[in-house]
Amino acid sequence: MTGKRIVKEEPIPEEWRGRRVGLMDALLYARKQILMKRGLWFATGFDTVESLFSFILGWASNTQFNGGQEQEWEEFLEWLDEVKHELPLEGWHVKYLRDCDGDHERAALKFLDFAAEFVALRRKTPDSQGPE
Repeated sequence: MTGKRIVKEEPIPEEWRGRRVGLMDALLYARKQILMKRGLWFATGFDTVESLFSFILGWASNTQFNGGQEQEWEEFLEWLDEVKHELPLEGWHVKYLRDCDGDHERAALKFLDFAAEFVALRRKTPDSQGPE
């Protein structure tokens, strides 16, 4: 073993420290990294939309196997299907890659943009709660 590292290590985001991080948070982080031009590989380890799909499956499986639940993720999938009609049987990753003419990063961003839209609609920020 040479001790060389292939990837750059960064500290976890400050807002994640000391709390449980959900899948939706991780997806928003991946979106932010892509928008910062770091690429999909920065969050998933590869530069294909399938890597994002696999990342999500791995996260969800790990959560389930450890007795957890991702309620916000489940609500997002329901919203994506019933409100946006964007959860086809062939898989969102297949459809979005086709919709984006084979551009993997654009396909991933299409999905991640839906995730960001959902979170913006569902989560309250201190400024949006109004007077108490």
